[in-house]
Amino acid sequence: MTLYKSMAQLVALFSMFAFMSVAQADVKEYDIVVETKTVNYTGEDVEALTLGGGIPGPTIKATLGDTLRVTFHNKMDVETSIHWHGILLPHEQDGVPWLNTVPIAPRSSHTFEFPIIHAGTYWYHSHTGLQEQRGVYGSIVLEDPNENRDYDHDLVLVFSDWTNENPDDILRNLKRDGDYYALKKDSVQSWDKVIANGMPAIKSRLQGSWTRMGPMDLSDVGYDAFLANGEIEHILGHAMPGDRVRVRMINAAASSYFNVEFAGGPMEIIALDGMDIQPQPVKRFRMAIAETWDAIVTIPEEGGLFEFRATANDGTGYASAFVGMGEKVMAPDIPRPNLFVQDHSMHDMSSMAGMDHGSMDHGSMDHAAMGHDQSAAKSEKKPIMDHSKMDHAAMGPDQAAAKPDQMPEMDHSTMDHSQMVHAAMGHSMPPMTNMSVTDLPPTIDYLTDYAPLKAVRSTVYPADMPERLVELSLTGNMEKYIWSFNDKTLSEADKILIRKGEKVRFRFVNTTMMNHPLHLHGHFFRVLNGQGDLSPLKHTVNVPSMGVVEIEFAANEEADWFFHCHNLYHMKAGMTRVISYEETTKADESVMKKLFTDNHWYAYADVGIATHMSEGRLWTVNNRYLAEVEWEAKSKDRYEVEAKAERFFGRYVEGFVGVKHESHEEEMLIEGDILINGFEKKTRAFAGVNVVLPLLIEGELRVDHKGDVRIQFGSELQLSDKTSFEWMWNSDDEYELGLEYAFTKRFSLTAGHNNKYGTGAGFMVKF
Repeated sequence: MTLYKSMAQLVALFSMFAFMSVAQADVKEYDIVVETKTVNYTGEDVEALTLGGGIPGPTIKATLGDTLRVTFHNKMDVETSIHWHGILLPHEQDGVPWLNTVPIAPRSSHTFEFPIIHAGTYWYHSHTGLQEQRGVYGSIVLEDPNENRDYDHDLVLVFSDWTNENPDDILRNLKRDGDYYALKKDSVQSWDKVIANGMPAIKSRLQGSWTRMGPMDLSDVGYDAFLANGEIEHILGHAMPGDRVRVRMINAAASSYFNVEFAGGPMEIIALDGMDIQPQPVKRFRMAIAETWDAIVTIPEEGGLFEFRATANDGTGYASAFVGMGEKVMAPDIPRPNLFVQDHSMHDMSSMAGMDHGSMDHGSMDHAAMGHDQSAAKSEKKPIMDHSKMDHAAMGPDQAAAKPDQMPEMDHSTMDHSQMVHAAMGHSMPPMTNMSVTDLPPTIDYLTDYAPLKAVRSTVYPADMPERLVELSLTGNMEKYIWSFNDKTLSEADKILIRKGEKVRFRFVNTTMMNHPLHLHGHFFRVLNGQGDLSPLKHTVNVPSMGVVEIEFAANEEADWFFHCHNLYHMKAGMTRVISYEETTKADESVMKKLFTDNHWYAYADVGIATHMSEGRLWTVNNRYLAEVEWEAKSKDRYEVEAKAERFFGRYVEGFVGVKHESHEEEMLIEGDILINGFEKKTRAFAGVNVVLPLLIEGELRVDHKGDVRIQFGSELQLSDKTSFEWMWNSDDEYELGLEYAFTKRFSLTAGHNNKYGTGAGFMVKF
């Protein structure tokens, strides 16, 4: 009886404290204006988009258990939206226009309201058009009042990229030529530079050309500046020697990875994407787009104002933030990557630098522990898997987590906030808190993947959950700037269907030469990095070039969630999907059509005038089709005009139909003499196929309506940064040679020889 009475008193006392905790929970309110504003980062006035008058927008703060209420007032003449990146919330609050939330109309306001059920570092940004690139982003700090704060200062550092160009023009330029910004970035991979780098570079180029892979850069866009909290050089905060400073770093760049280093010594990484990990000291780490990394640094005893430097992964610039007091102490410069000695079987060689810590090579990592082979799958939807046949070696033992039929429903208004985040992830364990570690692991010189990182406690899901495998190949065509999953863009693909209560595993096979940061809305997932039970939780994962990555998550939400590459231009070009819960999906055909951004038509023109001829091309293109008109002319009676329509069938094959009209001199033999006897005019309909051959030679086979067959070959060689050489030959005994010197991307000098029109020089203008 005494024991029962004591337990009752304890329960009553616990209930009183629980009531007091709830009673002390606040409603945190913010009002933020979205509007246009002129900014100047590089000496040029540019119209930007701002939140609360600034770039980035204000830091939104709340505490675990609070209700966050934020009203955005759209003062612009166009609609906007706000997505809460990485935060678990009701689906209708997620902020993807039309899929989850109605867009914020021009000259109107919209209020978001949801409970804070987990702590960490997150951010918010527009999901409308390319507004994020123009400045619509800001930071979020969600605090846990029970956290053991073993640091003296808590600071937020938002890295981003900045361009003076209209982002819509950037996407249009990339659609014209995936290497459009190479000249601006001084990363043109021309043959003079290949030769200057010796036999390894020559071998690499030939190897890549033979396998039909062109020279690739580490990023697409040429930026004018990189920013830290909206400045090229920013004073983050003042701290005394010996102070421990927590820095919440957010990569809010549209398409830039950053290598981050602190001038004052190693950084102690304590959280990724808002989720705590076991502390890991690093000197430098690579930060994928849209990730958040929390680190603790100690201000050296000698004092100074120490730099946090975020260097763009392609080496084109950096942003700086300083913390401490006194004279500035700079972080070391990072040499630009040598693109000429890349191994085409493992494009991103920087991921191998300094990896003496036993971390995993994603390009060749051992997947035996994951129970999967190395083949790239094509199916996006797989049936629910037989649990008894699944290899659970990599997952670890059952950690006494709740069974699927015992998992709490996602009632965001009534669930105990301290447990809710773990229920959402499929875990029945207390919330994560900072872990006190006295014996830190060895410092990593350069961390480029997640292999050595561990959660602070087990993240394993229930062993008896039904399982679903979704296999996605990351596919792309840099020349036409089409990015996709399984060779299908969003407008061409079905939704990925899952069911509530499943454990869903995604297997990503990156077949492209670029890194892709993949973000899943509304869920955290385990990154299967070889750490078994302690696989870290994230919401954004980098999939390295030519690499393989696996994640898994508990499907216990509802309705529809966006999943996409967080490179803004890749997302808009098609590397996007909608993940839908079969029972509660709301994304019908009309909703899906409103999400399509990859099938937009872009129009271009090239016009050249030379002493021996004029030529030109007008064309319009979307993600699969092209329509064009081309002409060559020497006079009103000597010309060719061709109109055709093309369909892209993958990266290397195009089919086409068209019509060609031409007028040329006709020769007739009269009594042994060759005389010019007027001009022959003819019109032919044709059909054919273009194929990219080894050594990047473009081959064409066409047949006209008279049955005549023509075979044609040609290619372009980049001789130097601004000089290129083109050649063409076909079985009609036509050939041409041409040189082009590009003063700018819009204007070039040309010289060439065409066996029908002769030799001459002139200029080319591009629109």
